[in-house]
Order: sequence, then structure tokens, then C-alpha cells
Amino acid sequence: MDTKQKKRPPAGKTKAKPATRPAATAAKRRPVKKEEPKNTAKTVHLSADVVYLSPKPFNRNRLVLRLVTVIAVVLAIVLGLSVFFKVEVIEVSGFDKYTVQEVQDASGIKPGDHLLTFGRTRAAGKIISALPYVKSARIGIKLPNTVKIEIEEVDVTYALKASDGSWWLMSAAGKVVEQVADENNIRHTKILGVQLESPKVGEQAIAWQDPVPPTDENGNTVPVTVTAAERLNAVISIAGFLEQNRIIGKMASIDVNYLMDIQLWYGNQYQILLGSTDQLGVKIATMKAALSQVNYDEGILDIRDPGNILFKEFT
Repeated sequence: MDTKQKKRPPAGKTKAKPATRPAATAAKRRPVKKEEPKNTAKTVHLSADVVYLSPKPFNRNRLVLRLVTVIAVVLAIVLGLSVFFKVEVIEVSGFDKYTVQEVQDASGIKPGDHLLTFGRTRAAGKIISALPYVKSARIGIKLPNTVKIEIEEVDVTYALKASDGSWWLMSAAGKVVEQVADENNIRHTKILGVQLESPKVGEQAIAWQDPVPPTDENGNTVPVTVTAAERLNAVISIAGFLEQNRIIGKMASIDVNYLMDIQLWYGNQYQILLGSTDQLGVKIATMKAALSQVNYDEGILDIRDPGNILFKEFT
């Protein structure tokens, strides 16, 4: 039986074993190779080439063609407006003092005008300027051929005497609306304590200031502390608050001879003591509420202090 015998190294000689390196050192020297995931798309960045192109030569024919096209479109629009949208019907509402024809003539709008191009604001201004009783005017359009004019007339007017003795009517906003005969002014609220200077219909009222200064009982000149313009402004303020509270046409008179002691007459029944011009809006609203609760047929209503209303019957 043959047996293979291992060769032994000669006596005195041993085979040197390789030195074992520490695991940490081996890890440092052997870089770990990371495996890329399979089927992973790689992003490739490509730098775009910049291409410079020379500008196209100027084409005069093309420019002319564009201009002609624009002009043709504009002319078509203008022609369409002038042919298809013309004023044929004018409707007026809200009038009482004037007729439809008077309002139409004052506006300056005529059949055949371009419906979309006439000045609505200017036409409304013409109406207010030409017709003194008109407080406001609104103008709209309705295609294809209708203009709608809606006016609002003044609710009530106030009678004032001019410096020459004539009587005139004024709106709550201070606009002179009409001259009346002396016997007719009793139908309107009379204004006492201020006169008008050269009033003109359709224009703002101007208070007349007496050039001769007042004097006392001894003939001494008294300095003017309250001007006629201030009295007129007080009247306009009171009239405005009366209209806001819908107290229209019920006042017989407004007396502003003394701005610290303003007095009103509500019909022939109640004398209203307003006092000064302070808190006029509050006082007028308080007056309206108090008159609705008064149980007396006539008397004096003192609202000089709105927080302390007093009523006293005539004796």
C-alpha cells in the first residue's frame, strides 16, 4: 500500500507565517467599492451651443401691409359704430316741472348721434345747468338705438327776498331756481334774516351784505360779528338736514336773524327753538322725533339742548 508522505521541512527550518494585519488597518487601506444600483439612469449634462444669427433684413413691404391692416380694422369699427349704433329713441323719466322735449333739448342729444361716442357726463351737466329744478341727471344707453335719461328734481324750494325787494326761490343746495311774485311766495318756506344779491336763475345764491354798519340805540356803530354769507350757509345747512329727515314743505319759515337764536315755524302750530348752529343735524332729527310724540295741538318746542327737550303750550 502506497502512501504519500508529506515532506517535512528540514530540521531547524520552519516556514514563516505571513503577519496578520489588523482589521481596522486593512479597512483603511482597502477602499470599499460601492456598487451602483442596477438599471439606474445616469444624468448627462450637455452644454448648449450658443448660435448667433444675423438679423433679418428690414422688409418695407411687410411694414406697409401691417399698417394698412390696422387702418382697415379701425375704419371698419368706426364705420360700424356710425352705421349700426345711432340714437333713434330718447326716453326721459323722473320729470315733473319739465317736458320730455325740454329735457331732450337741454341735453343736446339728437336722433342720429352716435350712440356709443356722445359724452354722457357732458350731456348730464347741460341738463342740470339749463333746467334749475333738476337736482341730478343720469344718462344710460340701451343697444342698439336707445338713450335713457333719468332726472331728479328738487323736492322743495325756499323763498328769499332780494335786496331790490323781489322774491326768489332757492333749492336746499342754494341754487336759485325761479323768480316769483310777492303773493306766491307764501306757498314756500320763507327765509328770514338774509337777502340775496343780484340773483340769477340756475346760479348759486349770493347773500347781500348791507354796506351800512348797524348801530345801537344810541347811534353808535356796532361791529359786524356775523356776516350775511354765514347766515345763508346756516340756511342751506338747515334745509339739507330737513330734507335728510324727510321734513319737506312743512316749515313755514326759517329765521336766522340771530345765529345764536335760530327759530323755525312748523306750519302755524309749533315754534321751534334751535339755538345756535351747533349740532344742527342732531337737533333736526330730535325735532322730528319730538313732533311725532307731542300731544298738544300747538306750542313751543325747545331743542336748544337735544338732551333736554322742553315743550310749552301757547298761553
